[in-house]
Parts: sequence; C-alpha cells; structure tokens
Amino acid sequence: MHVRNATPADTPALLAMGAKFYATTSYSEFAEYDWVTVSALIDLMRDGVLLVAEDDSGPVGVVGLVVAPFMFNGSRSVAYEVIWWVDPDAQGAGAGKALLAAIEPACRDRGVSAIQMVHLSNSPPQAAALYERMGYRHTESSYTKRVT
Repeated sequence: MHVRNATPADTPALLAMGAKFYATTSYSEFAEYDWVTVSALIDLMRDGVLLVAEDDSGPVGVVGLVVAPFMFNGSRSVAYEVIWWVDPDAQGAGAGKALLAAIEPACRDRGVSAIQMVHLSNSPPQAAALYERMGYRHTESSYTKRVT
C-alpha cells in the first residue's frame, strides 16, 4: 500500500470513489451526487490536502481536506475533512490507517494549526476509536434537517 499526493490524472478515480462514498452517507437522501460540483471540490482539496492510497491495481482510497482560516481566529488555518474513503474490496489492507497517518505531515507542510475529521452517523465505531488513539478529541456533532 502506497499513499501519495493526488494528481489531476487521478480525477476520474476520485470522482468514482466520491460517488461510492456519497451513496453511503445520509446526505444522499436530500441531494444527488453532482459530478461537476465534486470536480470543483476536488480542485479545492488539491489546494488543501488530497491524498490517494494505491495498491498494484491503482487507487483504492482517498482522503481529502479543505484548508481554510479558522472561523474564530483567521490567523490560524484548519484542515476540514471532506472525504476519507477506502473501497470496500480494499478494506483491511491498511489503506485507511495509512491515509489517516499521512494527513498530519501533509497538513503540517501546509501550515495547518488543526485538523478536523468527521464522524458520520453511519461511520463505524472503530473510526472514532482510531481518531482518539491518534490524538484527536471529540469537539462537536452536527445535525442536518432537510427544509425543501
């Protein structure tokens, strides 16, 4: 398993992995996956942190974070996770842990002060346990309501 920075050539694989990831989220209940929007999001993450895990068959996982000023102190940058996904067929081979371990040095290289990872309502409990083992603290939960 190898983790590297994503390149523009990875965009088709990233879009396909993004579609698989999105289908597993509750967000898919109120908005369909839009390939054009996600292409623009990939560009934003490429300016932040966008890493690919690959094995001999090619890309099997992705982690992407948008880097932005911290909302309560603009002198600090924070990396906000958008996606952390490993193809189900590749799970258990270490891609998820390798991607998570690669985030911190990549963020440090970009001058990020903090990293915010997401735990979705259907995320496996072991994801939160892994975050905590790696030094992350639970800081908030969010709730979404469809209004249209």
